[in-house]
Amino acid sequence: MSSSTKVRRLARLLEQDTSVVWAINHEDELVFLSAGCSNWLGMAGETLIGRRSKAGTPVSDDPADLVAASLSPPPGLERRGTASLRIQPPIVAGKRPDSKEVRYIRVGPVESGFTLGVAGTFNDRQIEPELQDAVAIRNRLDQWRQRLSGLGSVLLIGNSQAAERLRRRVEVASSLRTHVGFYQPNGGGAELLAMHIHQLSSSAEPFVQVDGPLMDAELLDATLMPLLNRLSDSESTLGTILCKQLDETEIATQQRLHSLLTSFPGRLRLLAICGSKEEEAATVSKHSSSELDDQKRVCDELEDILDTIQIRCTPLATRVEDLHAIAAALLGRYGIKSKITAERISRPALDALIHYPWPNNFAELEEAIRHASDTATGETVRLEDLPLSIRSYRPPTPQTTKKPRSLDDQVRNYEESLLREAMKNADGNRAEAARQLGISRSRLLRKLQQMPIDDSGTKGEG
Repeated sequence: MSSSTKVRRLARLLEQDTSVVWAINHEDELVFLSAGCSNWLGMAGETLIGRRSKAGTPVSDDPADLVAASLSPPPGLERRGTASLRIQPPIVAGKRPDSKEVRYIRVGPVESGFTLGVAGTFNDRQIEPELQDAVAIRNRLDQWRQRLSGLGSVLLIGNSQAAERLRRRVEVASSLRTHVGFYQPNGGGAELLAMHIHQLSSSAEPFVQVDGPLMDAELLDATLMPLLNRLSDSESTLGTILCKQLDETEIATQQRLHSLLTSFPGRLRLLAICGSKEEEAATVSKHSSSELDDQKRVCDELEDILDTIQIRCTPLATRVEDLHAIAAALLGRYGIKSKITAERISRPALDALIHYPWPNNFAELEEAIRHASDTATGETVRLEDLPLSIRSYRPPTPQTTKKPRSLDDQVRNYEESLLREAMKNADGNRAEAARQLGISRSRLLRKLQQMPIDDSGTKGEG
């Protein structure tokens, strides 16, 4: 019997049965889905064939890509050959498929073999703690992936209070079409959040990005002219402006931007990115009001309209408990785009990420993971795959600072040294010591009584 006949017989058996089975080739693409699998997912197998199925985030927001990515095997399968994972596919056509326990089996060499996924009841035991961590974080990322999409959503991942607060703010801003002010430290990722909000709230309307510090009033008009013409031609047209570094934009340009917003009320929306409020407060405390005229700030008119919804990006160093999930999500996204082999982050590398202070916040983490994904040669990102600045960082050793002495103590000690020196030069004669110090004898006696001094050898007063 020929091999092709055997394959057809196997395919018929799988089609006749309700078994949930699928296959992924060595390029991480779906090449087979049984009829039972299609029924379980609520999506035709032909729609999913050829799509990427690799641990991490999907390559797009297409529902088919989301479903295909959810069928990917857990990290470490190439080395172990078999593993189990509970799969919860995303919602399709308003229906959520039941979660299933799936056994993955690796067949053939890595460069030419394939992976078979079979749903059933299994109880594989993970041997390595690192693999347990990787599978756990993969399950959490799958849950986040069903709720969020896009690179901006990576900033919303996590269980910390800062992440929860950021998610609530973004949720409100996405449900309302209104002006939004973003306040961030360096590299805080506000631009990604602004894009994320725009995609969720009004992705179909025109969107123009403006670099505030490079603009004067005339250049601003020229940049926005196509959008302004469309708004003038049709009263049903809407538009959004993303202004970067608004607080570093000339006041005259800000006032021109405000006049444009008031010309099209309710139709022209502003998403503005500024420095963090903490940095602004520190600047105010260090400079006088006259000096602040030359510092970055936002005009009162724009500040009033941005007060409606404010989104603050906290420093990444304050979200230590979210770092593992954010880094893993970034690694998965870059892995799918570049087809890298690294699927998880080793514990030494994760420790280095946690201890690093991240002065440039999310932008620096994104670049570090990109560097690690390009450098890694195996399935794990090792410590040596991280940028040198991160893997060589050592937290400063806490030093006990000596408490400064009070001014009164220092004045008292200085006074005592002068008195001792005068008494020594006067050979113990108090009247002479008082003349040398330029004070009265009675005052000298009072000072001597207040300090511990051995005057038993003093001579008679002259």
